[in-house]
Amino acid sequence: MDRRGYTEGTSLAGLLRHGSPDFHQRLQQVLSNPDYFVNERMSQAQRRENAYDQLRYLVKEIGSTQAVATDLPKLFAVFDWSAVLATDLIPLISGHYNLASGSLATLTDSDSAAPYLEDLDDASSIGVMLLTEYGCGSNIQFMQTQARWDGDGFVIDTPAPLARKFMPSVGIPVSRVCVVGARYIDSAGVDQGVHLFAARLRGPDGAPAPGVTITQLDHQPLVIMDNSVISFDNLRVERSAWLSNDLATIDDKGVLTWHDESSRKRGFASAISQLTVGRLALSSCLNATARASLYIALRYAAKRAVPLTPTDTPRMLDLPHVRDTLLTDLAGTIARTIYGNAIKTSLAVSDLTDRDTVVSVMLAKHFIQPHALATVTNARLKMAAQGMFSANRVADYLGVCHAAITGEGDCHVLGSVAGRVLAKHLAGKPVPEPGLHDPLDPADRLGLLNARTLTIVQEAQQYLASPDLADRLAIIPDALSLAEAYCAEEALQLLHQHADHAEIAAVRDVFALHYLNQHAAWYLTHGMLDIDGARSIAEQLRHAIASLADHLPSLLDAFEFDDEILGAPVLSMDLPAAWAERCTSTAD
Repeated sequence: MDRRGYTEGTSLAGLLRHGSPDFHQRLQQVLSNPDYFVNERMSQAQRRENAYDQLRYLVKEIGSTQAVATDLPKLFAVFDWSAVLATDLIPLISGHYNLASGSLATLTDSDSAAPYLEDLDDASSIGVMLLTEYGCGSNIQFMQTQARWDGDGFVIDTPAPLARKFMPSVGIPVSRVCVVGARYIDSAGVDQGVHLFAARLRGPDGAPAPGVTITQLDHQPLVIMDNSVISFDNLRVERSAWLSNDLATIDDKGVLTWHDESSRKRGFASAISQLTVGRLALSSCLNATARASLYIALRYAAKRAVPLTPTDTPRMLDLPHVRDTLLTDLAGTIARTIYGNAIKTSLAVSDLTDRDTVVSVMLAKHFIQPHALATVTNARLKMAAQGMFSANRVADYLGVCHAAITGEGDCHVLGSVAGRVLAKHLAGKPVPEPGLHDPLDPADRLGLLNARTLTIVQEAQQYLASPDLADRLAIIPDALSLAEAYCAEEALQLLHQHADHAEIAAVRDVFALHYLNQHAAWYLTHGMLDIDGARSIAEQLRHAIASLADHLPSLLDAFEFDDEILGAPVLSMDLPAAWAERCTSTAD
């Protein structure tokens, strides 16, 4: 696992943050501009319009879209702070910064990309990528949209209803640049696979381009998006609009020639390379919502007095069901933050078409995103009625999680594919000898996680020998377990490396013991723990949670949230006054 960017002596906040602190602070200021605050009087249509206005303002304040899209630490920071402070922006920044601008900046020559990037750069046009369809969903190698050679360019068509693009956010009538995925059918009628093409989806007046039909979909209750269905009927695009990534050429007769066999094999991976960045960006922003949810919920729980008896009024955080749930989630979220930061650092210097790079991000998505959703859900529930209001932020984070967790490919599909690749890659590694481990020893805990990883690898081999559908389905549970086990082991190794921070050492102990407690039955049946060992894990986990609670103030401070910017009433020492002020200000 990559530790570049970390040195001994790095502050706790620096360890948890990825990228320049100045840029992070700037984003907090920009995204907390009250001119774009959402209130309950705004309709869905008004919130959509407001989100587009806020995107233009964001671009104006932080500079060139292309520069941000190709500077991964900045790109990830934009995702993180948008998710925390301006949730309506998430569907827009993904398409505008990453998928459209990122693809145009990296997959074609500068002269061909210039007309589109110039408009995206200042948000005079908003970017989007059109890949998913009714029929193939996120399994885009099976898309049906076609691009045919037309003498000096391409014609894009939707050959059947199931090939309609479903469901990019393009309903609002503003100028649009899109990157559309389509199967290139050459002049001989040969299907040359999925390629990307740039196009003007909507003109300067917002009207659909000739050959484009856009139908806005119904209201979504969880997140504000102008989702639409798009179909094509002879949409003409220029020859220079093909995003080849210099892997192939198309001659004047429409014949495609790959530079070499390697180029042909990399063609599809090249076309979806920005999805790899997008998967990690969305994972990062969900981690950010988990941190923000925990910050708000734990700060509230630490001061909320709970009258249990006429003489006993403990703080909500003292209640075991609150403390244990939120602090276990805290340990898991910090572990995934550090793990995710290592993947981000590695991605910045990686070939996005390389299998190992793609798989590492698929694993990260599966490891991070479901945990973030569970953490945000738990924070909302533990805050009880306070957690239901947008003013306290956490309820809105649920929408971000649900939107992102099915974006860029379903988590379980990606996890099972990545787990299958891991099972092949790790095959033959010796499984640790059977025998009992000591869960009280931090080093032995890591050994237990490694033993689980390699044992699952061994057990999965029986399904890899055959390509039959039955075996491909049968391996999925093992593949998902392997993906989770491998990432947990990697995360625990990173926590060990950073345990010079007492706070991280406390996180490490809760993370490892909670993992072992979750899988105690598995370890018992595999002869790696006995009943006494399983009991000791549960007991030690209670002690570890209590120790982590002692470090809670410094950990929450290291998240670098600003109470005034978050503006959640529950963060106030005077809750009634904070709500009274909130109600008065929104009524004006």
